[in-house]
Amino acid sequence: MKKIFLLLFFTALLTSAFAQENSYKKGHAFGLSFFLNDFKTASDIRSMGIVSVFKEHNFFKTSRMNPGIAINYISGLSNYADFIATLGGSSVDYPIQNVAPFAKKNLLLETTASVNLKLLTDEYWVVPFIDLGVGTSKYKKYFAAFMPVGVGLQVNIQDAVYVLINSQYRIAVTENASYHFYHSIGVATNISKVKAAAAPVAVEIPAASQMQ
Repeated sequence: MKKIFLLLFFTALLTSAFAQENSYKKGHAFGLSFFLNDFKTASDIRSMGIVSVFKEHNFFKTSRMNPGIAINYISGLSNYADFIATLGGSSVDYPIQNVAPFAKKNLLLETTASVNLKLLTDEYWVVPFIDLGVGTSKYKKYFAAFMPVGVGLQVNIQDAVYVLINSQYRIAVTENASYHFYHSIGVATNISKVKAAAAPVAVEIPAASQMQ
């Protein structure tokens, strides 16, 4: 739990640091994404090291991954920060520490709440971002908590429609959680218009001669 509180505190600080005027603040949006979960590579890195994984050419090998579908809700917090909630499902043989392998695939549900810290505003065609958050999962009768940490790109296709490409490392927090990589690509569109910032109201100050 200490990891979760530290991550939330760090995320809040970064979000405050990026807070700006609302000129390019994203509205409410919904999206659909396709993703790949990779448990094998994460396990190999922890047991053999990342150098060995690269030597074996096992990084980003789709044959080691499990596909899934997710729905996303996105809302702008500021010019440089978006909130994103995701619910995804995939069919996997989920590895749980101290639990015998299931030997068959079952439904893994994962939900996350993250903040995308953007390096540019939505004014630009391509917007790189860093994402930090918290997440929970359910596999059969087992519940778990994890922390997603990753990087990504937002590609603006046209006004209020954009593609999100994301790659995360999901860090296990509770005993039933399993370290894994999560790679996704999806499309989202705004469902509400961004409200323009109200223009400042000019206040006329009477001249000194009028006050006499």
